[in-house]
Amino acid sequence: MLFEFKENKMIVASRWPLLEKVFLRFGMPVAVVDLESTGGNLYEDRVTEVALVKFEQGRVVRHEWLVNPQKPIPQFVAGLTGISDGMVADAPVFAEIAGELFSVLKGCVLVAHNSRFDYTFLKHEFHRAGIGFSSPALCSVQLSRCLYPQFYKHSLDSIIERLGIVVEDRHRAMADVSALCDYLEYSLSEHGVEEWIRQCFRLMNPKPLPAALPERLREQLYGLPDGMGVLACFDGGGKVNYIGTFERVYSEVSALLDSGKAPFDWCNTEEVRFFPALGRLHAHKVKAELVRHYGVDCYVSAKNLLKTFTTVRFEKGSDGILNAKTADLKNGVTDNPPTGLFANKKAARRALSSWAETYGLCPAAAGILPDGYAEDEPCPVYVSGRCDKACGRSDEQVLAFAHKLPILDWGKMHEVEITETDPLTGEKVVLHGMGGALEMGDGLWYFDKDLPDAFKAKFKTDRKNIKEIG
Repeated sequence: MLFEFKENKMIVASRWPLLEKVFLRFGMPVAVVDLESTGGNLYEDRVTEVALVKFEQGRVVRHEWLVNPQKPIPQFVAGLTGISDGMVADAPVFAEIAGELFSVLKGCVLVAHNSRFDYTFLKHEFHRAGIGFSSPALCSVQLSRCLYPQFYKHSLDSIIERLGIVVEDRHRAMADVSALCDYLEYSLSEHGVEEWIRQCFRLMNPKPLPAALPERLREQLYGLPDGMGVLACFDGGGKVNYIGTFERVYSEVSALLDSGKAPFDWCNTEEVRFFPALGRLHAHKVKAELVRHYGVDCYVSAKNLLKTFTTVRFEKGSDGILNAKTADLKNGVTDNPPTGLFANKKAARRALSSWAETYGLCPAAAGILPDGYAEDEPCPVYVSGRCDKACGRSDEQVLAFAHKLPILDWGKMHEVEITETDPLTGEKVVLHGMGGALEMGDGLWYFDKDLPDAFKAKFKTDRKNIKEIG
């Protein structure tokens, strides 16, 4: 084997000739990666070592770094990896190698054994360093399961034992990368090029971008991070043709493009811009601000596009008394939050009747008498002897209790203050919600058909960061 040493990298010749040739057909460089870390918690543990072998245009280059994790390495982990606190004491922290590592990985397909671990750790470390990272990724564990379904175990240890791969310093990152490349070379020779490539592209997650995309757009989309935020797309004249929220923008956009279900017209998209957010609801607020700024229609996800939501509006009738009117709720910026939020008009009318009875409101004055009841007929409440003469004070009561109208099935969550926090940087934002809408400031509110799902998910998973108001 021939080596050319250049700082932390060395160029390798001819150990994996089949991989060198086949990876050329991927259409982009391939980086086979392994990380060592202080543990398996994707949010709290930190990287201690990075190693990769990069295949690019027929050249194979190794890169490796020891990394100071800025926290103690547990004794068990140190015993497993051989990386101790003393070994990394003078090593650079991740932020100090982030720029160099990012330039090496940019535009690559990332291959790793259990790629979710390595990909997510890298993404999180880059995020802490202020760099948005994403890439197509291939999990070699999943590839092994597809190519060798007759075997029960697919850990790297099991593969090494099964194939008799010779490994020095097992659990050191570069040793594991080399063993993984040996396995990939073997599996390629055994299954043939076409089947091997077919399985690789089927399993990639995130997906690579379609080759049919214009190069200008591919370059911009590959530059997206894989985090929470809003994607805005612009045509050649600078006009917005799409604004949408994403939890993992690159993963979701690449999957939609791969399936032919892109939410935006990529043929007429010249530029994409990403606006980061600290959480799902914060992303909706950022989206609202962009919708308002650019004066465009609100875009909602395909799954909610055909949904309707009903609210209640109180309008003066011919008698000068406030009457309740049900109306479909539109997407966009409004002057007031919804007064009640319902799946349909029938549900709204049922809720209005219960609300009027609970708070002693006159159903006749509020305009919520049974359907088909003529205006000139005697009030059924009066005829039944249950009238408490609430008509005269109907307006003030309606206004006093309007905020008590139900918001779907959210119980007491009529008005809330929600704190969203970036789990990696600790940055926080406080959001004010009412009636299923978000307050934007300047007395304005925002609602769209995706917001109820976002609120409900927050209620289910993050109650400790929700404060009920009123």
